[in-house]
Order: sequence, then C-alpha cells, then structure tokens
Amino acid sequence: MKKWFVVTIVMGLFIIMLLSGCRPPEVEGVVINMNQQQYENAYTLAKEAVQKYPNNAEAWYLLGDLHGRFEKYEEMNQAFEKSLAIGPTFQTQIDQLQRKYFAENYNSALKNYYNPAREEQDPEKRKELFSQAAEKFLFSHQAMPSRIEPLTPMAVSFLESGDTATAEKYVLKAIDMNPTNDTLMVTVGDFYYRSDQTDKALAMYQRALSVNENSVDAMLAIGEIYSKQEKWDEALEKFKTAMELQPNNPAIPNNVAIILYNESQYLEAIPYIKRTVEMEPDNQSAYELLSLSYMQAAQQYNDKFTETEDPSYKEKADALFDEAMPVLEDAVRRFPDSSLLWNNLGVCFAQKGMKEKAEEAFEMQKKLEENE
Repeated sequence: MKKWFVVTIVMGLFIIMLLSGCRPPEVEGVVINMNQQQYENAYTLAKEAVQKYPNNAEAWYLLGDLHGRFEKYEEMNQAFEKSLAIGPTFQTQIDQLQRKYFAENYNSALKNYYNPAREEQDPEKRKELFSQAAEKFLFSHQAMPSRIEPLTPMAVSFLESGDTATAEKYVLKAIDMNPTNDTLMVTVGDFYYRSDQTDKALAMYQRALSVNENSVDAMLAIGEIYSKQEKWDEALEKFKTAMELQPNNPAIPNNVAIILYNESQYLEAIPYIKRTVEMEPDNQSAYELLSLSYMQAAQQYNDKFTETEDPSYKEKADALFDEAMPVLEDAVRRFPDSSLLWNNLGVCFAQKGMKEKAEEAFEMQKKLEENE
C-alpha cells in the first residue's frame, strides 16, 4: 500500500511538471502572476495568450478565471465554454468557480440589499438598496445562467429601482425556464399588477390557472381585478370557487360579501361576512360591513312594507334587527371607538322601541365623531 501511495505522488508530480514544461511562456506568465496576486498583469497576459494559442484549454480557463475576478461573468463563461470545447481538463475547476461566484453574489444580494430594502422606509435609501440588489442578482445569474433562483427577486429589484424594461425581461425569462410553475406565474402577474399593467397581469394569472386549475392565488388575483373593473359576476365566480378550495381563508368570504353589498344584495352578503367574523373576531371592518348589511337588508324589507303594507315584510325587518342587536352589542365591546357600530346599534334599539338605549348609543356615536 505504501509503495502505491509513493508511486501515486510521484506520478502526480510528474504530470504537473510535464504540464508546466509544456506550457507556452505566455500561459506560464499568467500562472506566475496569479500566484503572486498580480491579477492586472495576469489579465493582460491571458488575453494575449488566447490570441496566440487559441487551442490551448488552460489559457482559456485562466482567462475565464480572471474575468470572474473582475466581475465579468458573461465573459468568464464564454472563456470557459471555449476551454471545454477543446477538452474537459478543467471541468471540475470551472464548475467550482461558477458555483462560487453564484453563491457569493446571490447571498450578498439577499442578505445585504434585497431583504433590508423591503424593510427600508426611506424611499431614496430603499431605491438604492434595490439597485444594489439588482446588480448582485444579475451577477449571480450571469455566473450560472441555468439557475432560476435569482430571476424573480432580480426582476423585483429592477422594478423597485425604476428599470421596468429590464425587470420584465427577467420575469419572462423565469417563466421560459419554468413554464409549468403556476406559483411563479402568479408572482409575475403580481409584478405586472404592481406596475399598472393590468391586462398583462390578468393574462398571466389566467395562464397560471391553465397550468393549475386549483390555483387559489390566481383566482383571488383575478377576482380582485374583476372587482375593480366592476365585473361583479366574474369576480364572484372566482371568489366562490376559491372559497370551496380554501374554506378557512377569511379574506375570501369577505370579498364575496363586499361584492354582494355593492350590488345591493345585502341579505345575501350576511352569511358570507359572518363567516369572516367567525374566523377573524378582531376584524373591525368585517364587523362594520356585517352591521351595514343587516341595516340595509332590514331597510329593504321596511321599504317593501311601506310600498305594499304587507305585514310579512315588517316581520322580516324586525327579525333582522333582532338578529343584528346582539352582534352589534358584541361589536361595540370589541371596538368601542367605532362610531359606525354605535350608530347601527342605536338604530337597532330605536327600531325595537328601546328609546333610552338608542339615545345612549347615538350619544356615543356623536362623541366619537367629534373627536375624529
């Protein structure tokens, strides 16, 4: 065993000596200067070496190494490709350098710029951090173009720094590299939506659904767009389908209730907003929407009673006020600073002939409004 070990060392030294002896002087000069950390001199010599010895794999490898040291990663990979086209001698070293520069730049982008930028409140500082993140993400992408990880945060960084065209270039590249990733498509849709490109956002969300018909995030995003466009039926369809897939998501029935309320379908809105309140008992806006839905639905019945004098409508209105009263009493305990809730509670008391309680509730409403 010892003899074989000695023989292996001797063979290795012989190969190194052989390679060194066969090196052209210009390539040897590159190696010497790099060992002495004279990288500028080495860089100049490497460029000369590949011109003089275009079929020398080591010369191209060394030039690629030096390109990387000067953050010229696209040129680095071009040189590496030429080295490997001649032969695989430096494959391992090339792989190591590509991974090294990818990791250094990607981790620096996240840790030093991207994550801090998202927390930064000062607009100018935030923009500066995103600009620095974009550069580092771009370096990591150039070092290993086959890696998809930098593309989306890089696009966000370019967008936040004001370079929309470059941002779009890389989000689309991310999709091209991963054409079945519906989550990524939703992220790209969000990018378009944030940059006021609603048509492109809608198309991307729909593309996500074509890949995954159960993408709740895509459904919710489409529903939001349709809501803003007042395409209520289309929005309701998306929200209701999403609710079937995520029944414990309180935001979905809340969205449905808002649409129904805006469409004056107050009675229909009540069960949906009640679901949100049950799941989110600390959601003040949900309680306020629920109280308004009760008031408006009851008023609709009172209006029908006035029109027809049919007592059944009056009974239905009273039943809604009865149902709303304990809800509102609970609501004002939770949110005592909501003038809207006090007002609607006062209306309930007044409708049920509870004059003193109604006056107290309206007085609370008045005080709160005066302090606003």
